[in-house]
Amino acid sequence: MVSAWATENHISLGQTVVDAKSNEITAIPKLLQMIEVSGALITIDAMGCQTEIADRIIAEKADYCLAVKGNQPTLNKGLKAFFLKHLENDFADVEVQEFQSNEKGHGPGQSHVDFVSVQGLRCYCLSQATRF
Repeated sequence: MVSAWATENHISLGQTVVDAKSNEITAIPKLLQMIEVSGALITIDAMGCQTEIADRIIAEKADYCLAVKGNQPTLNKGLKAFFLKHLENDFADVEVQEFQSNEKGHGPGQSHVDFVSVQGLRCYCLSQATRF
């Protein structure tokens, strides 16, 4: 099952079943066609980090924030190289915004440091989490 959730309104906008012989990658574009997303910010986990899905979101006149992990090795490697290069010199060559937060629940707490770099029309984010 793939669902579209309106965070601010706490409501499901739509959902579609993932076929038994398929996965989320084929279900997400179908869901995007079922709902009105123009002007929205669409966030999807690493499974949805696919060119076809990004193209569909752009075609629907929406923005996106896609997680990048090992399923996109070239993109993952490029983003890691970008942030490692700039972490070494404390972001002296590029403008970034830094956000810090601490979370403590029932288990171990986590400290988050997020770095955001806007390059033209693209925004790259690095999130580092440390347990305490």
